[in-house]
Amino acid sequence: MKHCITLIIAVILAMPLSAQSAKKKRQIRDSVLAATPVSIRDLQSKLTTLDSSYQASMERLQQVIDDLQRDKERHESTIKQQQNKIHVLAQELEALKKGELDEYITKPVTTEDSIVYLVQQFYAAKRWSDQLQYVLDTARVEPLMRRYYSGGYSAEKVKKSLISVDEVVIPIGSVTRVDADMYTVYVKRTTDGFKIDWQATTGTDEYSFEAFRAEKSTVTRQFRVTARLGSEYASDYGLTAAKYYNVRIGESAFVLKNSDAGRQLYEVVKDGFTHDVIVQVRYEKKSIKSGYTRMFPIIVGFVKEGWSLEDGQ
Repeated sequence: MKHCITLIIAVILAMPLSAQSAKKKRQIRDSVLAATPVSIRDLQSKLTTLDSSYQASMERLQQVIDDLQRDKERHESTIKQQQNKIHVLAQELEALKKGELDEYITKPVTTEDSIVYLVQQFYAAKRWSDQLQYVLDTARVEPLMRRYYSGGYSAEKVKKSLISVDEVVIPIGSVTRVDADMYTVYVKRTTDGFKIDWQATTGTDEYSFEAFRAEKSTVTRQFRVTARLGSEYASDYGLTAAKYYNVRIGESAFVLKNSDAGRQLYEVVKDGFTHDVIVQVRYEKKSIKSGYTRMFPIIVGFVKEGWSLEDGQ
């Protein structure tokens, strides 16, 4: 009986405590639930702030990387330039040891130096295409150069002592002839400096003189040729010494003595030496009494002595 009374008292005492505990639990739960949205917003805000900070840090880091890359490229460029200078100095030192330094212009000062430098650079070009920077009218002559060098090309060194520049005063637009070892180089002074008249220097025409001779073309064409007086005549065909000059231009060609071309050409070649001239020529059919015919080259026009058409342009 005593035990039952004790149990009843415990239950009575416990009942208010359980109700208070449940109430407390509900209060804690409500407090947590009420605070949760605020916490999520705080977390989202913090995440956004952290993301922005991270992006800014990444951008700063990328900028540092880009700056370092540019510095690396600049340093590599500087190193390459210095290496090139060292290479040039080494070459000059080697040339100095051989006593050749004075033979090659590196920093032209005078008009003569500028022309010698141009000629040396032109012939020393590693490839024929590298010569284009030194010649006149590159777009027009490039296909001619390609044809001319189709059989091969080799660079050459031409010493200053083998280059003769006669004129020291050359007006803009004028062409001067320069003797360079075994070559005759036609150099024109332009507003951009001195340039080589490549066609005149090599005697190259748009239409091949060899093809013209092979075809025996009756079309009048203009050619750069070397000419000198000849002594052979074809009198049976009417090409007599009384009426014609024989002028050798790779083969015997004939020009009427009483024509403008004949008079002008004779004044150039009468000394018996070979001269560079530009002439107009065509093949004409001549016949003898038996009816046999033959084609002969007839000079019908004299353009000028020398191979450059650039003078005064």
